Amino acid sequence: MAFNYKEFEAMYQNLHKVQKFHEKFVRNFLYEMGLRCLAKTKKRTPVDTGDLRNHWSLSDVYRKGDDLVIYLSNSMEYASHVEYGHRKRNAPLVLRPEDRNPGNWVEGYFMATLSIAEIEAQMPARYDAALKKFLSGLGVR
Repeated sequence: MAFNYKEFEAMYQNLHKVQKFHEKFVRNFLYEMGLRCLAKTKKRTPVDTGDLRNHWSLSDVYRKGDDLVIYLSNSMEYASHVEYGHRKRNAPLVLRPEDRNPGNWVEGYFMATLSIAEIEAQMPARYDAALKKFLSGLGVR
């Protein structure tokens, strides 16, 4: 009985191509998602002087153990207060959130929080489409 190894050889070559370029593809995909998140975050950022909006930045994608990581950050000292909200000046210190008086509290804008959640919700579908394009570009079915 004869056996044709050509299909196995082709499968091996396809897997080798995917393995060789996959991490670069994932890094590029994550960076693109990071840029989308950065744009959404900047759009949601309230503008007084423009400093807060202009100080949003995105790190490069890097490896941290088994994970690929990218950071969205803002170097302005008050960025977290605008993001999550804060107590007004001279307002009494309240330790429990349920005791907050609305007149003493400035609500946050959640610029980054909402943008990250939106991008995370879109990622599976975007990844599937990008992966199909990546594989077809390598000639893999």
